Amino acid sequence: MTPRSRLGFAALALCTALTVTSCGGAGNSSSAGGGGASENTIRFTFAPDPVWDYITDEGILAEMEEESGMRIIASSTWDEFGVFAGGHADVVSTASYEIPIIEKETGRDTSTIGKYNKDRSVVIVSADNPAETLEDLKGEDIAVFTAVSATLVWGAYANQMHGVDFRTGGGDYNLIVADPQNQADLVERGEVAACVCLPEFAAPGLRSGELKVLYDGKSSSDLYSEQVVEGHEGPMINVFLAGAEWAEEYPEEVEFFLDVWQRGLEEWSANQEKIIETYPQHFAVEDPEDVKFVQEYIAEHDWFVDDIRFDEQWVEGESQIFDLLKSTGFMEEDQEVPAFRTAGS
Repeated sequence: MTPRSRLGFAALALCTALTVTSCGGAGNSSSAGGGGASENTIRFTFAPDPVWDYITDEGILAEMEEESGMRIIASSTWDEFGVFAGGHADVVSTASYEIPIIEKETGRDTSTIGKYNKDRSVVIVSADNPAETLEDLKGEDIAVFTAVSATLVWGAYANQMHGVDFRTGGGDYNLIVADPQNQADLVERGEVAACVCLPEFAAPGLRSGELKVLYDGKSSSDLYSEQVVEGHEGPMINVFLAGAEWAEEYPEEVEFFLDVWQRGLEEWSANQEKIIETYPQHFAVEDPEDVKFVQEYIAEHDWFVDDIRFDEQWVEGESQIFDLLKSTGFMEEDQEVPAFRTAGS
């Protein structure tokens, strides 16, 4: 599949990608509503998220809304793309590297107002597989949870580091798009050699030692920090994306929204184990031993950022993901880099 046709296909696959990459959702402080943008109100659409549930259930969100006089009208859907395209949300989430696709397919100018989750995707194989990198798996069947999103980034890494062609619909591998909940099982049963997975979906196999993570346990964000921009916190599998006109017209609402999520991140930092135990469904686990494993895994590989806001240095580092995708053929050369709204701007 050519870069141009991949981008066209991406719009069709984007809803599926957002299903597993998004990490936020509706709270019960406000009900979803229609209508257009308005003062003191933020229409927010997000997929289920433990931090959002926590600040809602603990009354933190309601307290902040009362003190500020502002209100977040939150709705939960897996189709953030469709809601945003239809103009029914002021803020949604997406991966930073998918923003050009969203702008192209919706015709809307956007503004990235906050960062939230680093790309935690990893490459997983059976423990007895001698492979150490994707290069060792050339020609194999590999399960991916989307044709776009993290798969494009891993394709860029594979091209840059190993000179191989890692993509759906062709290349040096047979990439099979599979339900993220089933990917690890496919590896354990030997139906595929590996998966590009979100680690929480492989918790039982990783805990038992039947599965292992390639690249010495490193995630996509770890490789980005090593191979693309030294020490950079990214790329982001979740940023908060707003319509450009809305962000410009309602700066106080933007700041309140970011204040709420900054408080959420502080609560996450202080109560990480409690939040995972309280909302294990958001981490794809149920068994107490798997919950404990996820707690320990995230303690070492936390994909939540510390600060929702960002500066120009961070934007420069994050924006190099677009250069990487272009140079490796996973994004059109003439694609414009999206706008990032730095703190205080």
